[in-house]
Amino acid sequence: MRLMVVSDLHDGRYADILPMLTGADALLVPGDVVDRYRQRSSRGLAFLRDAAAIVPTYFGMGNHEARLKGFAAFRTAAAETGAHMLFNSIVRHGELAIGCWYQPEDYGHADILPALAAEGGVRILLCHKPEDYMARLRGAQVELALAGHAHGGQIRIGGRGLYAPGQGILPRYTYGVWDGRLIITSGASNAVPVPRWGNPCEVLRIDLD
Repeated sequence: MRLMVVSDLHDGRYADILPMLTGADALLVPGDVVDRYRQRSSRGLAFLRDAAAIVPTYFGMGNHEARLKGFAAFRTAAAETGAHMLFNSIVRHGELAIGCWYQPEDYGHADILPALAAEGGVRILLCHKPEDYMARLRGAQVELALAGHAHGGQIRIGGRGLYAPGQGILPRYTYGVWDGRLIITSGASNAVPVPRWGNPCEVLRIDLD
């Protein structure tokens, strides 16, 4: 099974991403298709709609969605794109059980981890913030976890990023594989004026054997 991963699009341009989705079995989006700084979501919604026309698409909550002033309207619009929006919820895709965890206590939601642990097949957890995974979710009974948020540390020198939201200067969890199953992507766009350096935007492909 081939999974594509696109995180942190931030309402950016995406035409070059769509051809990469052809032939995939699912697209996983661990948050931040919108841009909270500019309060824009039109391209993010268009991306979900266009991607869902190519491949089953599963979109999880990120902090930019959480800080969108029109969040309720965005959720309604996202549900109409054909993508599956996950917000402390679980959905099945064949042998996959895909769950999204996002600060459930802040929204009066139940923690999905017990329900996800009870699912059969391959369990995948979308957790937008890698620091949340490392601090709170390392005991989760899942086979794979996906995160973004850190933007690869924005500027990478010697294999390490300089800054990440939620982790500050010289953050540890910005990119790569951690804990044997957490994959942190550096993201598909750039939401801030500071340029990326040594840290190209990316789309991930994960092949499950």
